[in-house]
Amino acid sequence: MTDPQIDPLLERALKELRALPPADPRAVSRIVAAAAAARVSPAEDDTPLSTPRRVVPWAWTLGVAAAAAFAGFTLRGSFRSTPESTVASASAPAAQIQTIPVAVGDLDLLPIATAFTLENATANRVSLVGDFNKWNPTSTRLVRQPGTAMWSVVLPIVPGRHMYAFMVDDTILTLDPRAPKAKDPALGVEGSVVMVGKP
Repeated sequence: MTDPQIDPLLERALKELRALPPADPRAVSRIVAAAAAARVSPAEDDTPLSTPRRVVPWAWTLGVAAAAAFAGFTLRGSFRSTPESTVASASAPAAQIQTIPVAVGDLDLLPIATAFTLENATANRVSLVGDFNKWNPTSTRLVRQPGTAMWSVVLPIVPGRHMYAFMVDDTILTLDPRAPKAKDPALGVEGSVVMVGKP
């Protein structure tokens, strides 16, 4: 694939991944061990496809890049190198790794990374407020994309129906023009609505 054919979203994802700090080898080892321990067989009601699908190379590359970008946004800042961790070996003994089994029902309660965006060319600061962060205007700041009027943030939110809004310049409560609206029963004011996870 030549440079003119690279999708701008893919290019942005690759740029973000290159900017990530190096991962702690011990943390990577723990994650790999936990993933291997939690591996499960396919569900009984899963039936294989009768004919295999042909995977288009660029579509596969885009899917991998999207998954990597999602992991990068989710894990950004989770791994911090310390002088001790940079010396540690990546192959820690299995006895030192603690794994926590997850029940199948618990998967429906895990937070899901949810993206929020607002286009505002005149804003100096934009925050996300909602029932998921107790309407705190200082807890979730959006980041302005360089050279654009687009502000965005990705936040892990538990599945369900949530009400939210944007706080522009710490004073102006702005609803999301791309989302449905509803009245908050407790406050009696209108807010934007987002459905996270299964409806």
